[in-house]
Amino acid sequence: MRVLEIEAHKMELLSFFITLLSIWGVSSSGVTIGITPYSLPIHTQYHAQDILGQYAYGYATPTSTKSETKTADGVTLGGYSYLDSYGILQTVRYFADPIHGFRVAATNLPQDLPEVAIAKAQHLAEFQATQAERAAIAAHYSNPIVIPASEVKQVELLPAPVQDLPEVIKARAEHLAKFEAAQAEHAAIVAQSTASVELPAPVQESPEVAKARAEHLAEFEAVKARDAAQVVVSPIASVSVPAPVAAPVGAYYSYVPAIPLYPSSQYHTQDGIGQYSYGYVGPLSSKSETKTADGITHGGYSYLDANGVIQSARYVSDPVNGFRVAATNLPVAPEVILKGASVTSKVVGPVDTAAGAVVV
Repeated sequence: MRVLEIEAHKMELLSFFITLLSIWGVSSSGVTIGITPYSLPIHTQYHAQDILGQYAYGYATPTSTKSETKTADGVTLGGYSYLDSYGILQTVRYFADPIHGFRVAATNLPQDLPEVAIAKAQHLAEFQATQAERAAIAAHYSNPIVIPASEVKQVELLPAPVQDLPEVIKARAEHLAKFEAAQAEHAAIVAQSTASVELPAPVQESPEVAKARAEHLAEFEAVKARDAAQVVVSPIASVSVPAPVAAPVGAYYSYVPAIPLYPSSQYHTQDGIGQYSYGYVGPLSSKSETKTADGITHGGYSYLDANGVIQSARYVSDPVNGFRVAATNLPVAPEVILKGASVTSKVVGPVDTAAGAVVV
């Protein structure tokens, strides 16, 4: 379709040029061109391109046209035509690609002189003759068995390696003997100096320090034995937590059993539009949270508190209703009894977190 459009532009230009030539005057000595000053408007033009580097553009005026196209494989092709100063229509076509480079074909390219054309023909004939001669030689010697022994080039022997003179050998041996003697002397000096130096005696602990260290070690072993007695580990590496003991009134526990943390599992996924999902599971706690593209976040977590009770919480957050939470460890308001309540009055009690409803 592009080619048909360009050809149509060329036909319009030719008809316009014929009309101009009919107006120009012709004298006896030659053609006299008289062109009135004239503005050249652009009749048509187009331009298209994409993100892959492909493009196509072109235009047409009364005296010139051009079009160029580049494809995704890096090939550029185009052409242009114009009316030169002698009233002759000149046309140029060009191609460019990564393999063959730039090539052009045009009506206004310079032509070779007769001498240049003859020299070029002679050079081409000699080049083709040389190529044919080399091809014949290569075909004749393609089999190594038929090569005459007289035509095989003799391999020149490499020169023998340089031999040391007797003086050089004697000097090298003397240098090596002096070097070894110096090494032995240095080793003897180092050994003598090391043996003569007396190292300082180690610092002895005083009786008070030894006694304090023994008491600290005994206390540490006692605490370690107490922790081991309060923690029971099954063969499958699961943690068994002892039941909580009712504390007497006014007593406070400042000690929490040391429970070993075994390897846990975790996950995390996220995309480019703000959605994510993550969570983990451990021996004493777990958590999961998810956010969707509409901005709603929901999740929950659970953990083992200091009294050995599992506490859990679930929460939801969205742009409309905000943040909401339901948990087992939320504070509960005391019951309120209304004095002199009417028949329609209601007594509101604590929130039942297990059922998720208000107890009436």
